[in-house]
Amino acid sequence: MSKKLSKSKAIFWIVFSTLIISGFNYVVISKVKTYRQTRFISEKYRIKTIYQNKKDLNLDVNYLAEIMDLSFDKPTNIFTFDENEAQKKLLKSPIIVDAKAKKMKPDCVFVDYTLRKPIAILHDFENTLIDQDGFIFPKDPFFNDQNLCKIYLNLDEFKGFEKIDTKEAKLAIDILNKLKISGFADAIKITMLDTSRAYLQSYGKREIVLQIDEIVKINKEQKKTEFVFPKILRLSNTNFLEQISNYASLRKKIIKDYENQAVNFEATSGIVRFSPKTIDLRISKLAFIDQ
Repeated sequence: MSKKLSKSKAIFWIVFSTLIISGFNYVVISKVKTYRQTRFISEKYRIKTIYQNKKDLNLDVNYLAEIMDLSFDKPTNIFTFDENEAQKKLLKSPIIVDAKAKKMKPDCVFVDYTLRKPIAILHDFENTLIDQDGFIFPKDPFFNDQNLCKIYLNLDEFKGFEKIDTKEAKLAIDILNKLKISGFADAIKITMLDTSRAYLQSYGKREIVLQIDEIVKINKEQKKTEFVFPKILRLSNTNFLEQISNYASLRKKIIKDYENQAVNFEATSGIVRFSPKTIDLRISKLAFIDQ
């Protein structure tokens, strides 16, 4: 049988245990308190790096830092960095559709984002692109290498990088989509789409203007020359697909004529560009060619 502790010994062990536990807790709490105080001033926890996954197009880290109000001259402490606020700031950028920001201790912020995908250059304003949903955003310095066609809507004034919701804009986007689906955009180079007169009050003046380049490449005397034959197609706003199809049916003969013309042409440079010709396709089954 175990012996019972005397009352005095029991009190001693209780007091002793209490002191040990209290002392241990004091040391732990003191260290935690010291850590919490020093971590906000420690250089170790100052944000020094912005990390992003490799994409087809990556934004400059200086641009990301500017959006999130992170200064490399006056570094932000990782513990004071608010991920939700950073995400809201990223989404204010006109070129970002979706974004997430996550802090990674001790000194890194990971940023993931989705950029807008331009489908055309908005010719109404300088340095402006437009996407599938009608949102406009700056071209430079983000999308310098984009080889896109231009669209013209005859917009009155620039109101900021926002969504363009006019009938002319919706029509232009719809036309570009249909030309891409049909394969027409792959066969020729679209340089300009003008829908600014598609909904004029006067029905006789309503039209869509599609500017394209027909390109013929000829190898002559071991020299490669590119011949560009611009076309201005005048279309109606109702059955423009049928009218483009009518042009496509004539295209085989047109290209053959251009090839014959190019072979007999004495080129002095690698690219020869001819004057544009206008083809009016607005009347059914007829094509008026301006020579």
